[in-house]
Amino acid sequence: MWQELHLQVRDRLEVINQVAVVGDDRVAADLARSEVPLLVAAVRALLDGHRPDADGYCRACWGRRWWQRPTVPCRQYVLARVALLDFGADARRGLEAA
Repeated sequence: MWQELHLQVRDRLEVINQVAVVGDDRVAADLARSEVPLLVAAVRALLDGHRPDADGYCRACWGRRWWQRPTVPCRQYVLARVALLDFGADARRGLEAA
């Protein structure tokens, strides 16, 4: 089930990306009006799960061991910030490797 869901989401994102990159201006504008609000809502929903708890730890990234609990901002927030601000491929690769 996860694999099917993963493929559906990945394929939809790829279609959106391709239309935005190679589509004509009218189609790209229509895509932006219809899909950007959905993408923003999706990113917000994902990041809402990574809010800190009362002790300042990410609730979603919290592990079984107390010493592995990441503080905020957690890795997911940092990756989102890098992707949204487009620091470049080198910076993203460095964060993904961390």
